[in-house]
Amino acid sequence: MNGKQVRVGLVGAGFAARFHCDALASLPQVKVVAVASRTKEKAEAFARERGIDEATDDYRRLLDRKDIDLIDVVTPNFAHKDPVIEAAQAGKHVVVEKPLTGYFGDDRPGFHRNQVTAKEMFRAAVANAQQMVVAAQSAGVILGYAENFCYAPTVQKALRLLEAGDAVVLYMRGEEAHSGSHSPYSMRWRTSGGGALLRLGSHPLGAMLYVKKKEGLRRLGRPIRPVAVSATVSNLTTVSGFREKLRHYLVTSWEDVENFGTLVTEFDDGSVGLLIAHDVCLGGIYNVMEIFAHNCRIQCHINPNNPCVAYAPDPTVFEKEYIAEKLETKAGWSFPSINEDFMNGYPQEMADFVRCVQEAGRQPESDGVLGLDVVRVTYAGYLSAEEGRKVVLNQEPLP
Repeated sequence: MNGKQVRVGLVGAGFAARFHCDALASLPQVKVVAVASRTKEKAEAFARERGIDEATDDYRRLLDRKDIDLIDVVTPNFAHKDPVIEAAQAGKHVVVEKPLTGYFGDDRPGFHRNQVTAKEMFRAAVANAQQMVVAAQSAGVILGYAENFCYAPTVQKALRLLEAGDAVVLYMRGEEAHSGSHSPYSMRWRTSGGGALLRLGSHPLGAMLYVKKKEGLRRLGRPIRPVAVSATVSNLTTVSGFREKLRHYLVTSWEDVENFGTLVTEFDDGSVGLLIAHDVCLGGIYNVMEIFAHNCRIQCHINPNNPCVAYAPDPTVFEKEYIAEKLETKAGWSFPSINEDFMNGYPQEMADFVRCVQEAGRQPESDGVLGLDVVRVTYAGYLSAEEGRKVVLNQEPLP
């Protein structure tokens, strides 16, 4: 990586901030110089742990600093929009964690999902996303959308294989699943903007949209675009008999969000993408993609993968060593992660965003437009699930 040093300000000090910070720390010529959180205490604790010079409870202080080049927004979903727009307006390049944004009932005090129609949510969420993209474009700064699936080594290898074979992708299947989030922000729509379909499904959806964009540019000279959506959502921990079990291993504290969703995206070339997202998966996080083309079939195992496979008869055997994310027990067979951050694409995505700051005119592989597409398709999915019909995107009124 060549060019000037890039100085970064983090907005957020939670789970996502940790792996973003680790990825940035692995890059030469990058320094995280400040962190902001809603409480000074949390910001200061994060700064001490990571050796960051400044900690504040007001992210606008980071925007005022002339020496900060890049603002990395890693707040909960409901708090993405304002820092992104204000950072762009301050002339800062911006990275934002997925999903880009959503609908959070800001106009309804004490908001609950059943107070608003999916059609209203669709229009409002797309409007929020468009405002973020336009703010960055108007300011002439990059908006990096931190969709790590696009940068995962398995997905990048799949793209090279597709290019080598001049492949026509006919069908894609993507899935993200685990046993449930423990973040209180994930339990309610007003802070998460949706349930499993958005929180988990945005990963495989973003990757599938990205694959079709790259294929379209390769074969047709233009991106292949999503044109129609069909979806279903439900809460599987309300299934008859589940609550009667004395012991289970799944998160059940969902308030007004779904913990299961499927979504079918139809593209303008006639191809199809299927995503499955849910919080009822035991055995660790499950991130996979499969691509079916006219002349090949490619499987991408992001989590788990099997460079290392281990067995222990008792969970205490591996007690002192990390195995893999969301694993309930270290007993039995497991797939210890060799380098989980690398396999997930975290350092690679940050390296791309930093190069875009260093090289004028360069745009991220995963940008704000991709984030906007994910919001548009996902909320069309909520509309499809609510109204029981296929949603044709160009027939839906946009803001």
